[in-house]
Amino acid sequence: MTLPWFAPTLRGDGAARRTDAALRELRARAATYYRLGYTAERATARLAATVAWEFDPPSKTGPHLRPAALSDAAIAALVRETYARHPA
Repeated sequence: MTLPWFAPTLRGDGAARRTDAALRELRARAATYYRLGYTAERATARLAATVAWEFDPPSKTGPHLRPAALSDAAIAALVRETYARHPA
């Protein structure tokens, strides 16, 4: 018996898709922190700590390598962008 939904589909863009999913999650969390009254600096620190924990221990190669799109500077820019969309 064949189960078509059970067969994995291998794609070459897996790393990019994982990074995009992580960025969507970070934007959603930044918006939540905004609604909870966090400052942009505090939200950035929390999100950067979360991403650092997810990629701990740090790796220089392989699938556990932290993407540049998830660097501390990129997270700070993402938080600034998210906070700029909301009125003060």
